[in-house]
Amino acid sequence: MGNVKGSAVRSFVEYLKSRGGEAGWRRALATLTPEESVELSRPILPVHWYDYGSVIRLLLAADKLFGRGDRQLLREAGIYNAHQDLRGIYRMFISYTSPQYVINNSGRVWKQYYDRGQLAVAWQNNKGGALKMTGFPDIPLHHDAQQLGYMEEAFRISGGKNIRGHHPRCIARGDDHCLYEFTWD
Repeated sequence: MGNVKGSAVRSFVEYLKSRGGEAGWRRALATLTPEESVELSRPILPVHWYDYGSVIRLLLAADKLFGRGDRQLLREAGIYNAHQDLRGIYRMFISYTSPQYVINNSGRVWKQYYDRGQLAVAWQNNKGGALKMTGFPDIPLHHDAQQLGYMEEAFRISGGKNIRGHHPRCIARGDDHCLYEFTWD
């Protein structure tokens, strides 16, 4: 399974604890395998790599335990992660750019957080764009909810209004690539 950088995992853990408290966090951890639970209960190191499938399973469990079970909690965790990543000087810089700038540079950001896959611009115009992800054959099902939340928030920070994102193609559902499509006003 592919891995995600610890800095992202750390923000997911913070978000889950803010939603479910320490008890909710422990209940979500208990749904994982013993090995996954031990790995994610240790202090999360920002530069360490963590199994992305385990992280998505944890978010899905939390969504059922103290969300609505509709994967909205995964999207919110992605938004929270974007807020954590894109703060300070990064937030100021991105706020002076545009959604087009963000979409053009998404591939570089992807490489900082995932040890597999390539993200490239599929198309774009002044009201939207799409990102195509390849090279991540074991990406976990439902990853898109978390990733759409992150990307939509980055577009909002860069000045996009009324962001709408969807994921019509997915490697985890049998497609040869993932496609993330976005429109904005």
